[in-house]
Amino acid sequence: MYDLAIIGAGPGGYVAAISAAKHGAKVLLIERENVGGVCLNRGCIPTKAYIASAHALHAIRKSFEFGIEVGGSPAINFAKARSRKDEVVSTLRGGIETLLKGNKIELIRGSAAFVDSGLKVGEREIDAKNIVIATGSDWIDLPGIKRDGEKIVTSDEALDWESLPKSIAIIGGGVIGCEFACMLSEMGVAVTIIEATASILPPVEAGISRLLTRSMKSLGIEILTSTFANSASVTASGVSISLSTGSSIEVEKVMVAVGRRPLTEGLSLASAGIETEGRGYVIVDENFMTTRKDCYAIGDVKGGFMLAHQASAEGEALSEYLFGGSERLRDIGPIPKPIFTYPEVASVGLTSEELKHDGIEFSTGRFPYAACGKALCDGETEGQILVHGDKNGKILGVHAFGEGATLIIAEAALAMKAGLPAKDMAQTVHSHPTISETLAEAAADVYGGAVHKMGRK
Repeated sequence: MYDLAIIGAGPGGYVAAISAAKHGAKVLLIERENVGGVCLNRGCIPTKAYIASAHALHAIRKSFEFGIEVGGSPAINFAKARSRKDEVVSTLRGGIETLLKGNKIELIRGSAAFVDSGLKVGEREIDAKNIVIATGSDWIDLPGIKRDGEKIVTSDEALDWESLPKSIAIIGGGVIGCEFACMLSEMGVAVTIIEATASILPPVEAGISRLLTRSMKSLGIEILTSTFANSASVTASGVSISLSTGSSIEVEKVMVAVGRRPLTEGLSLASAGIETEGRGYVIVDENFMTTRKDCYAIGDVKGGFMLAHQASAEGEALSEYLFGGSERLRDIGPIPKPIFTYPEVASVGLTSEELKHDGIEFSTGRFPYAACGKALCDGETEGQILVHGDKNGKILGVHAFGEGATLIIAEAALAMKAGLPAKDMAQTVHSHPTISETLAEAAADVYGGAVHKMGRK
């Protein structure tokens, strides 16, 4: 009898397993593919490895601005970039497997399903006091766009291309679509984004979305908003896409990036008394318990923001709750949301649109990268920080666009979690010269205290 059986060894599952083991639990981890889940094997990590290659190429192209002369025309060696990506993934995967062994966690390969006695993997029946569903998510199919894995793909297939296409249309201007668009454009691919809504990155602060749109267009990326891809036909030379505007475009490849769905096929949830909502997400309470009292769900499979670090935080918090003596699940929020475009975007808390919708009075502090010494030194002056605060100075949301945005947002998340007012964040001494100074100045601007900025806002 196991204390805990976890289905899925992604960022939520393997972290829950290790945390539970550290509390003395006997843990079984079930995974049908590779440990690390989508994030490590087909998502966050391989994408960021390619983005690092794209950034290196971008830096070389800009090197003349810094007094460096480079002969010839720099170009991407995609085969080497792919090899490096694979090495990064393999190294991290091996690290997780080592951690699992070191914490005496039993890992079995296969697909799990609920049965009367508990779980079954192949012919093996498993008894556990507690079960966690951490199976993640998969891509949504788009009507009229049939994926073939070669010319019409998702990011899964794109990450394993042997060579780059000359042109691509990315259907979906969300996080994955925009990250791939920036990366591929830097690598020399002609990119078109087709987005059904009025702007890219719809949940992001509107002003930040506009800044990124302008930046992406300056990279040569074509962005078609309020446009649907009605159908896609494979041709001898590539793919022809029929658009809702009545026109069509021809590209070498198409990448579909229109969202994800919970991955629950084959689990036999209904027969186990585990309910899902209309879109298939597993229903949970405030402690991540499903409608079956010995079973919990974390990460993408239960809906919400599909972020690896959120799944990991949920897994750790759940194990503390189950085996660490906690009476209730600890609050893991607020959750920072990084987007690795060029420049980067990051946010935590509420947007101005959400605050207005909820009728919350707030004041916004702003600070431009153009007034930051480190940004000028780095040649990265395109950027802005926004801090929303209420009348008492409580931080309601922070939104960043620019170099290092995905790093400095963690400070904002910590300040919000600790309940610090904007003034405390502003009056915390920040190293000079660093990009983090923009956050302090924007926080000071909430109450009119920004030093390196003219006027109130």
